[in-house]
Amino acid sequence: MIEILLKQVELGKSQFMVASHNEFSIQYVVERMRQCGIDPKIGGVYFGQLLGMCDQVTYLLGAGGYCSYKYVPYGPVEAVLPYLSRRAYENKGMLQGSQKERDLLKSEFKRRFSLRKA
Repeated sequence: MIEILLKQVELGKSQFMVASHNEFSIQYVVERMRQCGIDPKIGGVYFGQLLGMCDQVTYLLGAGGYCSYKYVPYGPVEAVLPYLSRRAYENKGMLQGSQKERDLLKSEFKRRFSLRKA
């Protein structure tokens, strides 16, 4: 499906969003965009993740010039909680990614505070 969509983007006939927390899926699309010559700054392919999930991926996408978005479910807790529970269940690997994210945050804090002392 991604190949078909990327071809349509190349032809200027389509735009789509990769709404995924799976780093490998995102890396695959980014690599295919590069191979197809699709400029991330032009648009056509967008990336979206739930706020608080895979923030390190969203940051890297944005820093690389890709159109990346965070979305926030909104509504009463009893309506939003089942949705968030499903996302967490579907993304069990996210819990492993949260350790990676904590490690990245820790190293960034250390880097920033060491710059202040200099």
